[in-house]
Amino acid sequence: MRNSLAALFAVYAFGHVAGSLLVNPRDDRGSLSWSLIRLIAGLLLTTVSFFLSLLLSLPWFIGPAAVLVVAVALGRGSALSPPRPRLAIRWDAVAAGLLAVVLLSPIVISAARMAPGEFPPLFYNVDTAYFLEQVQSLAKTSTYPPESLSNLGGRRSYHFATHGVAALVSRSSGLTAHQSLFIVVLPLLAAGVLAAAVATARTVSPLVPMAISVPLLLISVPSFWYSFWGDIGPDVAAAVFARTVAPLEAVTENYELWGVASIVGQNVGAHFLVLASLAAVAAAPARGWRLPVFLIGTGILVKTSAGVALVAGFLLVELWQSVATRRLRPSMPAVAVVLVFAATYVAFWIAPPVAQEFAIEPSALFHLTRFGERGRLIGLTADLLWLFLPVLIVGLARARDPEARSLPLLLFGLAPFIVVNVTRSIDVRPGGGGASDDWLQVLLPVPFLVHAFVLSIASRRWPHLGRGIRAAFLFVMVLAIAPAVVVAGRYSRVLILDHEEGHEFVDNRAIGEALAVIPTMGSIIVTNDLRHPAQRFSRDNRQMQIPALFGHQAFAVNFAYEGFAFSAERRELQPLLQSEQWSDAIDEASRKYGWTHLLIHKDYSHPAAIPLQRVFENENYEVYRFN
Repeated sequence: MRNSLAALFAVYAFGHVAGSLLVNPRDDRGSLSWSLIRLIAGLLLTTVSFFLSLLLSLPWFIGPAAVLVVAVALGRGSALSPPRPRLAIRWDAVAAGLLAVVLLSPIVISAARMAPGEFPPLFYNVDTAYFLEQVQSLAKTSTYPPESLSNLGGRRSYHFATHGVAALVSRSSGLTAHQSLFIVVLPLLAAGVLAAAVATARTVSPLVPMAISVPLLLISVPSFWYSFWGDIGPDVAAAVFARTVAPLEAVTENYELWGVASIVGQNVGAHFLVLASLAAVAAAPARGWRLPVFLIGTGILVKTSAGVALVAGFLLVELWQSVATRRLRPSMPAVAVVLVFAATYVAFWIAPPVAQEFAIEPSALFHLTRFGERGRLIGLTADLLWLFLPVLIVGLARARDPEARSLPLLLFGLAPFIVVNVTRSIDVRPGGGGASDDWLQVLLPVPFLVHAFVLSIASRRWPHLGRGIRAAFLFVMVLAIAPAVVVAGRYSRVLILDHEEGHEFVDNRAIGEALAVIPTMGSIIVTNDLRHPAQRFSRDNRQMQIPALFGHQAFAVNFAYEGFAFSAERRELQPLLQSEQWSDAIDEASRKYGWTHLLIHKDYSHPAAIPLQRVFENENYEVYRFN
């Protein structure tokens, strides 16, 4: 109970109070959505200061404490005063809220499933274990970047912001890392996404009913990282021509395709980042530029691809405005965004003494070429037509927008396409695979950006739309929103009633019992099985449960996500622990590298006789201690 109260106090201080430096307390008064945006933006700001403390080898609390002192000194009583939102009950707001709850419920329900106990009893989504591992490391590190718990001695630069928020709450309150993440941070980010969607809807499309605008901004398809209609089109066509809904069952059960199973912190954080940035830019003439400059400039710390997309979009808008107004000098907000972005990149990617993992190089039509190689260009075209169909419908009204106020949102949406078709990323890690398709994640913010453009252009022409055009627009909006709501609702039902069928479900209880007997301090764990258990152990070289559950240090259990100069040498040692007989080479390696404990998965290949002291055994695992 005491830790829970301390966590609430930490969230209020590091979020609401620190957020007064980005959102003027007078501006969020009476608005629940802006109060939540202020709180999460404040947590991100404090987390950046937390990272700077680690980077400068200072005690971790120096940066956060300095931010609080500055916030109180500048804001005084207004920085400390609690939010006082005013709620107005309107039918479309109530409908928007109900639809939004359904769309976001998988995040909250899955987090609640993963939260109980001394360690997370289960995981959904294969990347959740890796996310929690980094929270565990940040919760106890004294350096930046934090030490890799998957690979002893490894460190890498990464988009650590949402991990850092969870670690900051954990260090400040005493909550365990997984409780900080699943009880506090993920539900808070889900609320922040909804708040940012409401704020964006109110600023860019005040005339469109919120029951349409808010849910639409929460839908993440089509993402253009893959072809959405290329995947669901054949099943939809089969259902139409066969006049049966049977083919649609496969469509609605593919939860990952619809984005509703994307519950990892950096992805939820990226959703908040994009919508909050749009709302902040739209409101900047009245509220000022501190918030949008901070969010866009530091966005690469939340999710690198989303940050790149936002910076590219902001600069493309700046270029268009410079040409349209014949202004030769860049605006102050543009200069500020570039400076904050450059400072963030230098501080957290260039300054740390770690090897670079990816390099960016020019590449003409990288995205289109990749889709062409996979035969997906027709699906890509269908995705574009589907996304812009509402604009075509509204265009039938022939109403003009002489100030072109919706154009900046369109440019924000086009910028990621430009980025991935003039550049590509190269994996330069030892053993890296060359051009990386991960660069296409820059396109993930596109549906949110284009949906905002669609809503903006509809709102500006709303009074001039005839009854027929308005009905056609609303019909297409319902077609876009309703399936996503149905899929999210079905997945939430699965999580509640049949949780073992959740996306990439992993039961942690057996391995958690085994790891619980191993001290987290001073131990170095090796194991015979590097497979991740999700989907019947279909992924090798990423046994991330070991560092994630309690924060143990593993010798080398994740070659899939991390690559270091020593990785090849450690890969060669792994077959020793999977051979049929114990060998002197295992003893030699244990002495050379300081192995302290061996975790054996009994259902996977391992030596028949192990000449070590066994300290634990259950149905699935054994734990041995090296002498």
